[in-house]
Amino acid sequence: MAEGARICANCGNVQASGDFCEKCGTRLPPVIGAQVPPGTGPVQAPPPAGGVPPAGGVPAYGGAYGAPPPPAAPPHYGYAKEKGFFGRLFDFSFRQFVTPSIIKVLFIISIVVICLGFLAGIVIGFRFSVGMGFLFLIGGLIYGFLMLLYVRVLLEIFIVFFRIYDNTQDIAKSKR
Repeated sequence: MAEGARICANCGNVQASGDFCEKCGTRLPPVIGAQVPPGTGPVQAPPPAGGVPPAGGVPAYGGAYGAPPPPAAPPHYGYAKEKGFFGRLFDFSFRQFVTPSIIKVLFIISIVVICLGFLAGIVIGFRFSVGMGFLFLIGGLIYGFLMLLYVRVLLEIFIVFFRIYDNTQDIAKSKR
């Protein structure tokens, strides 16, 4: 059995997370060794008039033996579906980002622009003279390499920011 899995006393369902059984809605017992904050345990009503609790000693919720479980919240509160490119582009709340999905395209576009600039520099250099053309060829290779390196580092910095955001979101969710 997985660590932290709990078994419902009412229906026998094995469940790893949540406070209520997914099948019958019964409050699950706490994980052995888990710390339960005061005042957050299950609310139990006194036993019935005969003084005999139900089988197993665990009151069934919903009837005369305790409070029913709260209604189930919708998953992800309306953010269950991943938006497409245009959905993210026109998301005015900025909950989903466009940049991580187009970063590869931006890098390819910058490679094409750098190469076209390099070729244009060579053509312009050779129109002046052969010496100027070779100078533009050597200088253009060095400049193109440095510009490509600059664009790559800049795009990687953007990706690092988005990964920091994702990791921070994961840490915040795990603390809840």
